Amino acid sequence: MSTSETEKETQFDAVYRELFGDVYAYFNICFGEQTAEDLAQEAFLRVWRAVDSGKIPDNWRAWVFRCAVNLKNDFLRRKYAESGVQSFETAVLPITAAPDEGETLAVKGALARLVGTDREVLTLKSMGFTSDEIGELLSISGSAVRTRLQKAKQNFQNALETEGVTNG
Repeated sequence: MSTSETEKETQFDAVYRELFGDVYAYFNICFGEQTAEDLAQEAFLRVWRAVDSGKIPDNWRAWVFRCAVNLKNDFLRRKYAESGVQSFETAVLPITAAPDEGETLAVKGALARLVGTDREVLTLKSMGFTSDEIGELLSISGSAVRTRLQKAKQNFQNALETEGVTNG
């Protein structure tokens, strides 16, 4: 039995409402607003194609974020190939958001100081993914994620101190 167009639209709308904000936030932290908008749209184009073809995953959240991670990696490979940078994993992306006040700007600055892998694991963790789920998304073990998270948290704390934010 084939899924009607109305059922497909309903399924897509439900996934979109539930996940678009998180996917956009993930890309925004990685790249800034304009690129986030483009990549989030591409991710949800893939969602539409999946719904339209009848290939419904068991876990939309994991499936959509796997698409997002793949889109991010493809985007970085293209960007750094065009610029002549050899490895996108060690590159630090600049702050592209409009300046805020006080600690918000300092936090953005601290995030920008982190290497992409640190920023990515912290972002995914802050979105509620478990270490094992992050491991699946990044094709590493949950134990490796926990190790990276510990290192990323320390690097973020050091970056915050560099930005003038102290515990206390």
